[in-house]
Amino acid sequence: MLHSVVSLGKPNKNNVPIEVNAQHLNVPFKRFSKDELLTGLKSWLIESQPDVVLVFGCSYKIPRELFDIPKFGFYNVHFSLLPAYRGKSPVFWQIKNCEDMGGITIHQITDDYDSGAMLVQQEIPIGPNDSLGLYNARLAMESIQLIAKGIEKLTNTGNELLCPQNEGSASYFAGPVIDDLKINWETQAAGEIEKLVNATNPDYGGAITLFRGQPFRILEVGQVQVNDAVESVLGSIIYADINYGIIVACKNMQFLRVNIVQTSEGIFSGIKLAALGIAAGERFESAANLFGVMSF
Repeated sequence: MLHSVVSLGKPNKNNVPIEVNAQHLNVPFKRFSKDELLTGLKSWLIESQPDVVLVFGCSYKIPRELFDIPKFGFYNVHFSLLPAYRGKSPVFWQIKNCEDMGGITIHQITDDYDSGAMLVQQEIPIGPNDSLGLYNARLAMESIQLIAKGIEKLTNTGNELLCPQNEGSASYFAGPVIDDLKINWETQAAGEIEKLVNATNPDYGGAITLFRGQPFRILEVGQVQVNDAVESVLGSIIYADINYGIIVACKNMQFLRVNIVQTSEGIFSGIKLAALGIAAGERFESAANLFGVMSF
């Protein structure tokens, strides 16, 4: 039975809807600041005596002093097949790195991030058109049944049948920074650019390129075939039309249609950009030398 929902940190766009839903479902909701982990949260845990605490997307490290208060301890729901892709935003990195299989791991929380013994794990394919948002949503839905399976396992066997992670195959990725969001038309193939774009949508506001000297964020692209294509400068717009949008030349005679972009002026379709005057012969440039770009 769900005892309560706890949010750590200040109200934000992610946790406020959870609070509203908890209130609607008559589930007790608690909020603690980072400074209250060893005061308010600890006191509440001692008073409540939960069997297990399940953690989703917590940006704070759980103090060791709290580990043994719940009967079975703390468990984290991590969106990768651990020990691969430890760290923040594992879905971003899996999509960017063109993985076709990801998944969910529920593991024991220890002193080291994402390294505790595993309770249950499930593979979830990454679709060719999955964005970060779409895949995260699917993982969240699949987590419901996996959590139920994990709780049943804990109820029947406790912590006796946990599976240690193989440190020899572990990988860790820090949270993405601006350089990780940049398109390099000279080195990245069309498929790699498409995956990068998907990985940045919506949380990171799109993959970054330059156009007319200004940063563009590309939110959606699709690979297309071009008849009678000729060699073009990489990143060049070879076609711009109000019916079909904008098509860009990539490595190895491959081509991408730019479907949606975000600029400081707004979010636009490729068709809208063509109507606004972006024309064949213009070029998207790599953003390698661009620094200090902020999210729109």
